[in-house]
Amino acid sequence: MEYKSPGTFPRAAQRRDTMSAPRLFKGTTGADDATGCNLVLKRIMMGKLPLEGIRVADFTWALSGPYTTSWLSLLGAEVIKIESTLHPDVTRNNPLSSGSGLNQSPGFNCLSYAKKSVTINLGTEKGIELAKKLIAVSDMVSDSFAYGVMERHGLGYEELKKIKPDLIVFSKNTMGAYGRERHLFGWGTAVISYAGLVSITGYEADGLPQMMGGTWPDYTLGNYSPFLIMAALYYRQKTGQGMFLDAAMCDAVITMMPEAVMDYTMNGRVQETRGNKDERFVPHDVYRCIGDDKWVAIVIENDAEWETFCKLTGREDWREDERLSDLYGRQQNRQEIDRGIDDWTSTKTAAEVTETLQQAGIPAIPVNNLEEVTQDPHLRSRGLFKEITHPEVGTKLYPGTPMNLSKVPDLKYERSPLIGEHNQYVFSELCGISQGELGQLVEEGVIV
Repeated sequence: MEYKSPGTFPRAAQRRDTMSAPRLFKGTTGADDATGCNLVLKRIMMGKLPLEGIRVADFTWALSGPYTTSWLSLLGAEVIKIESTLHPDVTRNNPLSSGSGLNQSPGFNCLSYAKKSVTINLGTEKGIELAKKLIAVSDMVSDSFAYGVMERHGLGYEELKKIKPDLIVFSKNTMGAYGRERHLFGWGTAVISYAGLVSITGYEADGLPQMMGGTWPDYTLGNYSPFLIMAALYYRQKTGQGMFLDAAMCDAVITMMPEAVMDYTMNGRVQETRGNKDERFVPHDVYRCIGDDKWVAIVIENDAEWETFCKLTGREDWREDERLSDLYGRQQNRQEIDRGIDDWTSTKTAAEVTETLQQAGIPAIPVNNLEEVTQDPHLRSRGLFKEITHPEVGTKLYPGTPMNLSKVPDLKYERSPLIGEHNQYVFSELCGISQGELGQLVEEGVIV
């Protein structure tokens, strides 16, 4: 459909016969369970994506929530993003943007594949009613606001299930919907701090806790969440009932460090910062190579690999040194080993070190920068990066998903939506609102 700005509408499209999206699973009893599963298999065998027919009213913003719903849209779901020009998704104002417009942010565009966009002013009563009309024809609602925001707008789960009893509502935030600290809110730095990850991240020498160089809490939960949603869809197919899904970034971060948690619960030890070292492997670090800021990561797992490594590097003195013959001895002399390895790698390229050690069965991998990653022939051959053309940004390379399914067609790597691009389709065709009423809502600042 031709793009229309939030304030203009073409002739009304013919309304669909049914207001609800086609069901992914038609059976609602245990006896129909196998039939429902077979429908998914048939859908895949027919060359369709597994979530075609599922509609999501998407209130998420920032990173984690949109990343979750991006998985759903890639798998075929119709994800309708709800925002407004008054309060656009924060990622639309990404400082890395290639331009000044709300449609030109790489942060937004790489988290919104194949989604649709509508603009609703949720600060108005009519805006809330309009949102509820969309929810009534959806299978799922997703949000990533702080605890209590949806409830204050009359869009909490208890209210929404009155509109559609089999609705699945997915809600994620910093600390979750339950628990004594559910009112706390914050960005990823706050999450990893509360979860304890910062306390074990940093250099060994000074022991000062440090932040991680990335938005890991958002993407960690974003990767977990689609499987939670799939389980809820299956439950609905089996029972005919909806479900509320509560997800907390803090919980997800803690699952990233089970060994540190278990070290305390089993042994009473509180782990501290330790740089790149690992208690099970020595050596275990990155080492300088020829070139500007070039490094290679090397890990020795056992005594046999250590002996092989000594032979390859010409360090017979190490191989004969009883101090270094086992893990405990190498732990006690870690700094001496690291200095010696650095002397060896600094005379070679990272590629040379990698090839030499890999051929001998020793894990070694170059430390790539992002330019090298995006140009890597192996990653390119796996289709990890996708060229997508956007009307305001042009054709750019975007990161894909870390999976390839032999029986599933290509995932839905379509461009992100322009803000408000699908107002006409959603409000008129799906929600059945007349052109006159739509024009009035625009004038009143409800659709904005």
